[in-house]
Amino acid sequence: MFDSFLAQILALVLIFFCSARVFFLKHSRIDCFAVFAPCSLLVSLFSFFCFGFSILNLAVFLLSILVFLTNFRAILRLNAQLIIDGYSIVFIVFSILCMILAVGLGVLIFLLRPVKYTAKDFSIKKTEYALTGNSKNLKIRESFFSRERFSGNFFIYEPIAHDEINAEIYSENPILLFAGSVCGEIQNYEPYFMILAQKGYKILAADFFMNDFRILSDFTENSLIKELYESHFFRRFAATQLFENFRKNQFEQIIEKEKSLANPKYSALTHLALEFLGDDAKFFYIVDNVDFDSIYSVIDEFNTEPYSNAVGFFSMNRVDEYKTNGYGFIEQTDILLARQKGFERENKFFIARYVANKTIKAIEEQK
Repeated sequence: MFDSFLAQILALVLIFFCSARVFFLKHSRIDCFAVFAPCSLLVSLFSFFCFGFSILNLAVFLLSILVFLTNFRAILRLNAQLIIDGYSIVFIVFSILCMILAVGLGVLIFLLRPVKYTAKDFSIKKTEYALTGNSKNLKIRESFFSRERFSGNFFIYEPIAHDEINAEIYSENPILLFAGSVCGEIQNYEPYFMILAQKGYKILAADFFMNDFRILSDFTENSLIKELYESHFFRRFAATQLFENFRKNQFEQIIEKEKSLANPKYSALTHLALEFLGDDAKFFYIVDNVDFDSIYSVIDEFNTEPYSNAVGFFSMNRVDEYKTNGYGFIEQTDILLARQKGFERENKFFIARYVANKTIKAIEEQK
């Protein structure tokens, strides 16, 4: 999440210097700084696909388009290597306006920046894979350029054992499984997972985007909008901003449909985990905003012959202090959404640590 903030700041820095050049042109020369305009546009465009659609990414993108259009003639002159003597009054006014907007937007983005954390900060290892296939036959996608259909992202968070004693202790812990939702993707739970991994637990988590688990596409007939709603870079924005704020009745239906999909999601994730870890692995399920009947049915499935893998489950809804049910730890990962719901940025991971400790207590009680 913090990488998204850096990409936004990079685009704004390029916009600022592109616009500010009207103040330091002293002599006739080639207008090299015009190249910053298309560069900022490319950075803001790639941010959508790399980090997902958001209001802040959209604001940076719109400003970069304005700067690109304002500088289009300058880009053509640069391509032709023409010498310029000065700028028109209209161009100077637009450049100053863009520069002011870049500074203002930069301040806003800084105030809403996510909390910075990495796997190294917690002394753990994080691995990410792309998935392909359907809910009955999930597998790792061979490469980014593979023609296989993208079905989701698969994450592994695991502790780093510094000696054999710790390695043996960690190996006795069950594997924790978690499936993301339309409102809370894995990245929104990362502080919690990293704390659990730091305490000796391996977590396997996944965001699913295959046709089997589509929800938002039920609310439109347009095939292009269906694909947009279900895309990995737009789905969460559509659910938490468009539907929740402007189509509340449909949003309630989305939440209910999400709950009904918990069973097949966790079943698919368990089968994938068995492929990774072998038939003897023991699994403990973590759920958020999921009804108990769904997760009990998964536990029954994987405690019935030929399986004997399910140890128990922990519902994050049991923790009263955890107020952002279904969204993850947005006080660290999505500050704008947290502010919309009345919460402030929190960089000490207090709630994430508290929920992690509650989770470990539940695991020990159910062993």
